[in-house]
Amino acid sequence: MHLFKQYAVADDEAAARMIPVIDYGPYFAGEPGALDRIAAEVAHACENVGFFYALNHGVGDEVIERAFAASRRFHALPLERKLALKLNDNNIGYLPINASVQGASTVHKATRPNQNESFFVSHDRGPDHPDVIAGKPLRGGNQWPSGLPGLRADMMAYFEALGVLCDRMLPPFAVALGLRPDYFAPFFANKAHANLRFLHYPPHAIVEDNTFGQAPHTDNSFMTALARTDVPGLAVRLPSGEWFVPPIIPGTFLINLGNIMRRWSNDRFLSTPHGVLNESGTDRYSIAYFHSPNPDSVIECVPTCTDADNPPHYPPAIYRDLVLEFYRANYFHQQGHRSEAAAQAAK
Repeated sequence: MHLFKQYAVADDEAAARMIPVIDYGPYFAGEPGALDRIAAEVAHACENVGFFYALNHGVGDEVIERAFAASRRFHALPLERKLALKLNDNNIGYLPINASVQGASTVHKATRPNQNESFFVSHDRGPDHPDVIAGKPLRGGNQWPSGLPGLRADMMAYFEALGVLCDRMLPPFAVALGLRPDYFAPFFANKAHANLRFLHYPPHAIVEDNTFGQAPHTDNSFMTALARTDVPGLAVRLPSGEWFVPPIIPGTFLINLGNIMRRWSNDRFLSTPHGVLNESGTDRYSIAYFHSPNPDSVIECVPTCTDADNPPHYPPAIYRDLVLEFYRANYFHQQGHRSEAAAQAAK
């Protein structure tokens, strides 16, 4: 029996109530008092479970539908065409099955490679962009397949829409921590570090010990916005240590915090473990958007989350260093990666 079933919640309905649905409509409409109200809801969710659903987020259904259609078109390509776009040092491009492991995870010891394939895109910088020419880490351009008209436009439309949404969501997080609403904005200026991951999980016919589509882990982002189809597979570890399959609520994104927000808030806000195992018997697709600070940002405890009795739990760190360390631990192609799973995949 795998981890998600072995430690599954006894009461699914009670667990579902733990992940709140937060209506962003009044706040985005500028209603008086809406920022403070939504900040209180965000604080409760982030302190108690680390996940919530964002309702009335403003991203059109057609943008989401086209993104999923584009993902299916990409993943339907022959493997050799996808491998021509293989993930580069900036973690942009195609990641095949058996090419990553949750080596950075502190919540689970992963010994087998992840059983998903992914296509990563970021800001669509051209080859003449100064950061691309300079080879600046985490500031590269995208890789695109030929012969798929409209794919680039549909994927980038989704990327841009999610970037706007997540930027608009920053003030409630700040107010939830007792900061001024614009506190986080400078950290996300000048095209902050953002990744869009189009995931495909083939069905698991036989579940071997410690084999997952995505092994239990915490994200390294500030926040993640996840879009899912109706094929199950995601599991979230609740504060009780039990695992729970969060239901799909139409018209919402499932939002979770990552390690950067946990670090900024001095562990006040949770970066909650989660993983994926596709036992549905059919293909599963999801789209994860990771919203994180500019790579040059210094991440250190915010002033409202520390005092004489609660010193900072983490030293100040450059975000670029944190994310590159995360990449080296998780992705086999990254220079310096060493893991049992990588050795296993190479056999």
